[in-house]
Amino acid sequence: MTEERLFHLMPENSCAGTADIAPFRYIPNPDVIAAAKSVIQQINAIGYGDESGRIALGFSEGKMLGVLVAEDSYGRKGYLAGFSGSAGGKNIIRGFVPPIYDLLNPDGHFRQKEAEITAVNSRINELEDALLKDGLRQAVSEMKQKMEEELISAKAKAKLAKEAREKARKTASDASLMADLDRQSQFIKAEQRRLKARWQEKLSLAEGALAAREEEIRSLRSGRAAMSDALQKWIFSQYMVHDGFGNICSISEIFRRGGTVPPGGTGECVAPKLLEYARRNGLRPIAMGEFWYGQSPETAVRTHGHFYPSCTSKCGPLLNFMLNGPECSGDIRPEIYGNAAVLYEDDAIIVASKPSGMPSVKSPAAGLSLEEWLGARYDGHGNGELPFTVHRLDMDTSGIMLFAKTQEAATILMKQFEDRTVRKTYKARLSAQDPAASCPGNFGRTSVKLTKGACGLIDMPLSPDYDERPRQKADSVLGKEAITEYEVTDICPDGSTEVLFFPRTGRTHQLRVHSAHVRGLGRPIKGDMLYGGYSIFDDTVRENRLCLHALSITFRHPCSGEEMTFSTMLNSY
Repeated sequence: MTEERLFHLMPENSCAGTADIAPFRYIPNPDVIAAAKSVIQQINAIGYGDESGRIALGFSEGKMLGVLVAEDSYGRKGYLAGFSGSAGGKNIIRGFVPPIYDLLNPDGHFRQKEAEITAVNSRINELEDALLKDGLRQAVSEMKQKMEEELISAKAKAKLAKEAREKARKTASDASLMADLDRQSQFIKAEQRRLKARWQEKLSLAEGALAAREEEIRSLRSGRAAMSDALQKWIFSQYMVHDGFGNICSISEIFRRGGTVPPGGTGECVAPKLLEYARRNGLRPIAMGEFWYGQSPETAVRTHGHFYPSCTSKCGPLLNFMLNGPECSGDIRPEIYGNAAVLYEDDAIIVASKPSGMPSVKSPAAGLSLEEWLGARYDGHGNGELPFTVHRLDMDTSGIMLFAKTQEAATILMKQFEDRTVRKTYKARLSAQDPAASCPGNFGRTSVKLTKGACGLIDMPLSPDYDERPRQKADSVLGKEAITEYEVTDICPDGSTEVLFFPRTGRTHQLRVHSAHVRGLGRPIKGDMLYGGYSIFDDTVRENRLCLHALSITFRHPCSGEEMTFSTMLNSY
């Protein structure tokens, strides 16, 4: 493929501006949205012939796509399109950038070694099937059981015979009878030894046959592991990427510098593919965005047409190297929307309002926190100690926070949170329902119909998504209980929805996941950069902050026991 076919030119009047590539925290600009729309139209137009049908199905089953807006050597602006991994068994598709290294080349080293590993897998499966079919393991187990039963039976008979001989010896006076009893005793003991020896010989043969087959399987598995490890190392040595200054490095070396090894699939994500193609072809990156196409998965939050940040486990170290360049800004520090304020204070507690973008607690990489801001208020009195934090809000969430001024008060308040006696109310603005015409196959659309006054409950256990930190995922097996009540308060003219949330539990990102996940409300909170709060279908004014606000909190005072309620719209969206 030529660069011209992959570099899709954009209108001259399209959005301009300085380069700003921030794959882990970004708001998609109009050029990125326009390019993403074009890519979705391109995929929707794929026919359903033999090969095209497989590609279309590969995309529709769910795929992360991406666009990179760039400028060529002639000053023309355009975009590159890409996708993660493969679609329909193909990693090279017309109109999309190729992989950094083509693992699917049928004559390549990877395919040859993969075939060797597949052959070993087949041999292991054959041996395992043969063991099941021949019943060797079962036969050995049954043989041991039968041997044990016969030896126990022989021992019991020998014991009865011995008791009979002892009784006979007490009354017998004939020397020949005594000799017969001794010979009988020796014979029984010899028979026991012979019985045991026969069984041991028979069992030894069976166990030897079983051990030989199991050893062959163990040897094959060990060899397969070594082959896979060697192939994985070889793969990462072949993935060579560039930074913005022209430096080149292998993926394995990039991770080695950080003291880690690359996870499987590193380098196959869409963002590194786009950046590497731009580097190799003299294109200057301007802006980038990744978005989901197709069916929503059962666990992670992914909605058709919505934008998401790059993954951290695979792309974190890799993109940190690739984004080292004069035109890249790297990650952006969130803007703080509003001003911190104290709403109530006494000798035991502080109730404060946190603006969106300010961390709840001290975080060296995120700027001044509300915890530190409160501590600094006392510097004039010679007391710069930080208050005790008894709960937290996400950095992007605004609203009420409760702090303690003594350890005793903190312990009592934290016990109230643990016992779930603290009541909290949040207000949020959810994204509009995506238009059906833009969602072929009804991809991931929620069946929940939100109307003014509607109420409901979301019960969806959550667990950390370790490959996508700090994101959380739905997890009905290992997840912790997460329950949210909601009430729809208004349907806005642009289709967005105003909702009140009443969380019964306090899991990380609970309201954000329950809003965005297809098994929840299926509508991300507007402005949510982690969970799809920006969509190619939303042409309204784009929110620059997360539209989630901690509206009120009710608790018992740690000293008096009096129930207290505080509510504020200060710093709300």
